[in-house]
Amino acid sequence: MTGASDEELVEAVRCGDTDSLGVLVARWEQPLFRFVYRMLPRQDDARDICQETFLRILKKAHRFRQGSRFSTWMYQIALNLCRDRARKAKRWSLLIADTPQLPDRPSGPLAPDSADPALSAERREKTSAVLRALNGLPTEQREVVVMKEYEGLKFREIAEILGCPESTVKSRMYYGLNGVRSALASQGITEP
Repeated sequence: MTGASDEELVEAVRCGDTDSLGVLVARWEQPLFRFVYRMLPRQDDARDICQETFLRILKKAHRFRQGSRFSTWMYQIALNLCRDRARKAKRWSLLIADTPQLPDRPSGPLAPDSADPALSAERREKTSAVLRALNGLPTEQREVVVMKEYEGLKFREIAEILGCPESTVKSRMYYGLNGVRSALASQGITEP
């Protein structure tokens, strides 16, 4: 079943084939973790949410709508779990994880500026400034900016995940990016 589409695998899970869930987990575990980790401040929380997402997929495979995309459904489940966790914690703190902290970072040659401590420090400061700027955005804008800029989702996909019109997503993106730019400008940073 490794050559099957995500949607075919969900159908197999619906029919009781738990091995198909294993294939979905293998395909989506890392992208889902990166997404959740950017929404929650702790790796442990992100791992818990990922596990709970896949458990819900197993339990609710019968609810998957034919003609829908699996990734959209999966992100909806994960985002709702993130929101629930945030509500329980009485906070919503977005953390855009610095790539070196992500567990699946490809090992390879270092970036040209990594040998220069000044450039590395400057890049870390800009990353922190962007994080602070994103944390200052309203939740709806942060979610859209993360899904679009960090996950590379299309506006249409984000609209499906959030259950709102595409025009609303575009508006939130526009205001979110303007908010980030304004926050960075107030810190004296003109280019992230």
